[in-house]
Amino acid sequence: MNKLLLFLFLFPTLLSAQIKIDKAGDGWELQVDSALTLIQKYDSIKYELLLSVCDKIEFWNGSYSTNDGKKTIVISVGDVKLGSIQNLSAVIIHESLHLYAAQYQKNWDNKVEENMCYRYEFSFLEMLPDVEEWLWRHTLEQIISTE
Repeated sequence: MNKLLLFLFLFPTLLSAQIKIDKAGDGWELQVDSALTLIQKYDSIKYELLLSVCDKIEFWNGSYSTNDGKKTIVISVGDVKLGSIQNLSAVIIHESLHLYAAQYQKNWDNKVEENMCYRYEFSFLEMLPDVEEWLWRHTLEQIISTE
């Protein structure tokens, strides 16, 4: 009986901690799920922030990943087709900080916000083992270009 009560108490929490991933492409949602697992495993603080600001991840044909300014991260087909779970996790982390800024009405200058998001992404990459060299280089280039 105690186990049942514990389950019923925790069940709503478990449901609210789920991010809905749209089904698209050939197993793209599985790649995103793997990216979410990577985030949860290596940076629980950023994962908790992600859960607090995002409830859906979808895909689009645009040239860059983005968000809807509310609670949805929108991943570009190009980012998925790179085939890098580390990149997808970095994209998700990056966009989660943009969502945080939108939801908590941070009035950051666009360039400042972009720089902060790339620095936030970089701090996540520092937690991962064996980050792909091109991903380090890209993130550092973006930090420099937004300063």
